[in-house]
Amino acid sequence: MDATGTANDAPQPDQQSSETAAKPSRRGWRLPSERFILNSVFRLLLLITAVFLALDYQTIYEAANVPLPGETEREEPLIMDPPKERDHVRPYLPRATPLRKSSKGPAMPGYAKPPSHESIGKKMTFVRGPKGKASAVGRIEPGTAAEFIDFIEGQDGEVKSLYLHSPGGSVQDALVMSKLVREKKIVTQVPNDAYCASSCPILFSGGTERTVGRNAWVGVHQIYATRAAPGNLSDGMSQAQSITAEVQQHLVDMGVDTRAWLHAMKTPSDQLYVFTPNELKEYKFATKVAEG
Repeated sequence: MDATGTANDAPQPDQQSSETAAKPSRRGWRLPSERFILNSVFRLLLLITAVFLALDYQTIYEAANVPLPGETEREEPLIMDPPKERDHVRPYLPRATPLRKSSKGPAMPGYAKPPSHESIGKKMTFVRGPKGKASAVGRIEPGTAAEFIDFIEGQDGEVKSLYLHSPGGSVQDALVMSKLVREKKIVTQVPNDAYCASSCPILFSGGTERTVGRNAWVGVHQIYATRAAPGNLSDGMSQAQSITAEVQQHLVDMGVDTRAWLHAMKTPSDQLYVFTPNELKEYKFATKVAEG
């Protein structure tokens, strides 16, 4: 190739300018401005604060408006193993009954057959049976004590023995009922395969004699308090502590060893500490216990 040909192969000035224009311009990456960074950090902090406030509010609201145990729980019976040494805690069934595999339910005075499983989750009802016996079946709710007083007073002193089959409920009502049972010198019984939980043992403790039948479930748990004003957690705790002290004093007055209530204080309200027959005798909760 000659010198002229070499010169002709070199790009012309106009061609170089065109190629340069066709290529994207390369600009250096610049850091965001200080104002942009500060605004972004501020917005992020506001978002984090809002999230934590929402979580705190939710925690306080839920703690202040916890539904009563049992409001949303099962109503069908649950087969469970009986309590034994170092194995006492079972689920608390406020609207259902625990069952052993061979259980058909308790025989209650005034009932032709064991009460239906649905009746345990309804408000307590009182039925008169033969020979001075009466049955109390169902939940102890606010106002149950007043109905119990009317029932007992309406029997003209003929009720001598009260059979219990109840998941408990209102502690204050149970205390009033228990005191009336002691005043009237009524004996209490949790018959074979019956259920007496939560505040029911408080009612049971009022009996001048207290009998627990074979394979009966007697258990306790922590007292929970309801509040009219949501969010006031300290008032709720104070109320629960006050009621706990009242219950302990009542048990002392009824001749029950208060060590029994220590198990209640250590057991969450959604669980149940179920006493063994030996414990019921040791703590003097029962004056007579049928072995399972």
